Amino acid sequence: MKVTLEIKDSKAAAFLNFVKSLDFIQIHSQEDYEEPTKQEILDSITSGMKEVELHKQGKIELQTARDFLNEL
Repeated sequence: MKVTLEIKDSKAAAFLNFVKSLDFIQIHSQEDYEEPTKQEILDSITSGMKEVELHKQGKIELQTARDFLNEL
């Protein structure tokens, strides 16, 4: 089971010290995660559309949805 908690900064250190003492809990920090910028999202969409166009022209082969799902 996954649970997401929001903890006040002033209480986070004490809470994390307690949680780390529990051997059945894994901690995954999201501090390193950065939301993509609007420009990065637009660039990604543009890149995908170019790939679709190249596929329509027969210049590249794309992975099927079934193959993609099988990888998951």
